[in-house]
Amino acid sequence: MKKIIQTLIIMLITLLAVGCSVKQNQLVVLQKQNNMLDNVEENLSLNFNIMPQKISIESNSEFLKKLDSETFPLAVSSDTGVIIGFSFIESNEADQNNSRVITGNMVQPINLYAVDTNSNDKNLLGKFLTPKDFQFDETGKLFAFIDGSSNIYIYDTQSRQLQKILEGKNYYAYNSLSWSRDSKKLLINQRMTLDISSKQLISFAVDAYNPFVEQIYNNQEIYIVQMKNNEYNDMIALYNFDSKSFKSLANGVFLDSDNINLIYTKENQNNLFVLNMETLESKSIEAGPIYNAKIMKSTGDILYTTVNPDLASRNRYLLIKFNPSTGLKKTIVLSTPTFYLSPAENKLFFVGDYNENNITINTTGFNIIQTGNKTDDSDLLGIKTTLLKMFQLDYNFEGSYEEYEKLAKNIYANTYDLIPQEALENKLIDFKRFNMPLPTWQKEPIIPPTIVFNTININDSSASVNIGFFFINSIELAKIDGNWMITGFSTHPDSKEVKEIRSLVQKHLNDIKIKNSKEALKYWKNEENSEFDKDQMQIVKDLMKNSSSNKIEIGEIELWSLNEPHRAESSQTAIEAKVKIIITNKSNTQKYKLVLSKSNSRSFTIESWSIDPLSISQLR
Repeated sequence: MKKIIQTLIIMLITLLAVGCSVKQNQLVVLQKQNNMLDNVEENLSLNFNIMPQKISIESNSEFLKKLDSETFPLAVSSDTGVIIGFSFIESNEADQNNSRVITGNMVQPINLYAVDTNSNDKNLLGKFLTPKDFQFDETGKLFAFIDGSSNIYIYDTQSRQLQKILEGKNYYAYNSLSWSRDSKKLLINQRMTLDISSKQLISFAVDAYNPFVEQIYNNQEIYIVQMKNNEYNDMIALYNFDSKSFKSLANGVFLDSDNINLIYTKENQNNLFVLNMETLESKSIEAGPIYNAKIMKSTGDILYTTVNPDLASRNRYLLIKFNPSTGLKKTIVLSTPTFYLSPAENKLFFVGDYNENNITINTTGFNIIQTGNKTDDSDLLGIKTTLLKMFQLDYNFEGSYEEYEKLAKNIYANTYDLIPQEALENKLIDFKRFNMPLPTWQKEPIIPPTIVFNTININDSSASVNIGFFFINSIELAKIDGNWMITGFSTHPDSKEVKEIRSLVQKHLNDIKIKNSKEALKYWKNEENSEFDKDQMQIVKDLMKNSSSNKIEIGEIELWSLNEPHRAESSQTAIEAKVKIIITNKSNTQKYKLVLSKSNSRSFTIESWSIDPLSISQLR
């Protein structure tokens, strides 16, 4: 629903923007006349000379010889002779935060420096969380970066002044940036333009077709840029700033290029593609999540990190070195996916999941230099593995019910210790209903590349976690025979709300058992005017009629929030409860669903009976 609303808003903004048209794989000249854009096709001569980039790497190597051994280099401005570098700072808080990452990039605190190689002056810019993205402008005088808290800064190498130009938001992460050629604007997250002088954010739809520089292509005013096409999709193009003409290369988000090949993703942090810039042919080289990716200009090799398919491994990520000419891959397993490629391209510096896990990789021999070997404890590792298996099964399974049942029994379990929780039964019911683990409206198009514990509480052989995912958030687990199994979704077994619900439902069932009609039927008082109330009262009357021979028990309780609707992330936010009622008569068992609501009051009240049992697919 949220995505649909966002899409409609984008479409509306686009329609209100300047009229325009973009033709894929053709050169187009943009000219503004009477608020309209006329498109004129031109030829764009391509120049595949990669020598400037190789020369730049060699020049960086010379600059970096002046850097002390304790400082890791991030970026070099050969125009000003300034190196941006960093050193790690020990932090228990950062280690704790990284331990909550199930999959995703790591963040550690650093001291950030600007080193003037002309004067050998090392200027401390401050303490930050490791940058998500950074880039010098074309002049080499301005360095922009996004820190690990989503704050955006610009450092002026001439005045040696650092300015925060955008405050990070808790509800929205800033992850990537690109400069405009005039150094007056930044493209943020491929979605909005930041005007540096006013510090105002503008929707990219209002500023459509404005090119943002990713890197120079050759010495003839042609650049690789990020733009939007006429469907408001991300587009990578070659752009000539003299003629204001461009040639579309691919739809996607630019990652890196050596002017022969270009790598990009079509979806945020998923599916890595390489484009041959001479033939404009693309091919997929990785279908999974992509956390970091770079092309080595000195060799043409592509370096990227993704998830290790061995979900139980303590090293949850893979670093892959891919040769686009031969298609050969070399792989290293690692505990973190987050790296920075040295401007000299001789080393990779990794941000450790734990501070003491300092990892450096020599790119020539593709070997690890590593200190420390701190890992998650066995319980934390086991819970992460179980949740990843859940996502893999929900999103990737294609097979029969029998095959699904076998796999599901390795992830889900029913438990009745403390209160009933029946995750396994509910998942099997769902599969029978939809012939798939999750109906399509209950999941994102892809497994989210970043999954983090918002909260986690491990208590001996049970655990409660919240991962803040749209449909799957609050999850209960139990350790059974040494393995962590999922037992419930939004069941909140220790909450006072669940205790209150059980007490209210038990009283209602007792009234039915002793045939106390006045109390048992008091929730539906409009029998003469409402078909719904008539139906509800008839269900309860039938239950009372056979109550002497029936055994009536309270089963699983799930708490729901109805603003989407979706399961309640916490018991306090729940405004609906769905309660399984198990009625047994000799060998015959029936399951009912009793719904409670507190939408019109501060406490839960009984709302309706249904002969349909509760399952986690039950959307209102």
